[in-house]
Amino acid sequence: MRAPRRRSSAAALLTVLFLAITACGSGTPTTTGGSTTSESQSANASPDQGYPLEIPNAFGSTVIPAKPERVVVAGFTEIDTAVALGVQPVAVQRFVAAFTDGFGPWTAERITGDKPVVFEVNELNFEQIASLQPDLILAVNRTMTDVDYERLTAIAPTVARPAEYGDYGVPPDVSAKLVGRALGQEPEITAMLDSVAQQVTAARTANPGLAGKTFSVVWPRGADGWYVWTSIDNRTRLLTDLGMTLSPEVLALDQEKFYVEVSAEQTPVIDADVVLILDVQNQKAVVEADPVFRSLPAVQAGNAVWITDINVIGAFSYSSVLSLPYALEQIVPPLAAAAG
Repeated sequence: MRAPRRRSSAAALLTVLFLAITACGSGTPTTTGGSTTSESQSANASPDQGYPLEIPNAFGSTVIPAKPERVVVAGFTEIDTAVALGVQPVAVQRFVAAFTDGFGPWTAERITGDKPVVFEVNELNFEQIASLQPDLILAVNRTMTDVDYERLTAIAPTVARPAEYGDYGVPPDVSAKLVGRALGQEPEITAMLDSVAQQVTAARTANPGLAGKTFSVVWPRGADGWYVWTSIDNRTRLLTDLGMTLSPEVLALDQEKFYVEVSAEQTPVIDADVVLILDVQNQKAVVEADPVFRSLPAVQAGNAVWITDINVIGAFSYSSVLSLPYALEQIVPPLAAAAG
């Protein structure tokens, strides 16, 4: 019963959020300077090495027959992983309205050649996707039904979320490894993920005051209350990785969805040692005028951290190998100040 409700609610929130060299060698030895040498494995390998490959998902199993050349990104955040691996998608799903090209500034410098087509609405446009003639569709981080999956796979092999995760609940590293595997570059993306993990560890070590502090991450709905991110959301996962603890009040809410709507009267639910507030709609003045909000212990202690820069909010929300270093640099200092 929850799936249809989650789909409509998630679509509503995403509307707000709208506001995520293969060298071809023949394998024949070459002669240089009178000596015989072999090309490196990567250069010598066929573009189809490792293919066909099969990737299971929540709707069945995807078989990718050969190394993809035309990749459509229908998920909200997979653009970053694909581009990090040197793949230039032919189309991308826009996640943040301000990112008119379909990607954040941390990705822009890696886009070469023609910019990808941008899907500007949340709903899947199957006709448009088919017209792009993809040989792979990345659709991990989005809402999808069995019917959607069938229609997409009729166009091209589609990488969807694993069965053990719900809509928008796939951890960033799991999503990245799925994309890396589909693109034939799982070792490369694993190395990138390891590098980002080391940066997170370094930030946690450098800010011991974060350890054990409770937090909530929220998005204000003006006078109507809050969107509260749950334990399965990537934003809360990052703060947990930094040593913080999601507040018990938030954990007591429904953890099967990546966010929960809380009314203005329920504002005390968001209280924690640190309250991180994401605001791109200039709602701060309205929220701070609310006496219930002003009465929160975190607010009275000066521990409500407002993030209003859309690039920072976007980087935090994408939680990718490209965006997380950007997010860490901007978010950790005010968090540490509040926690201290």
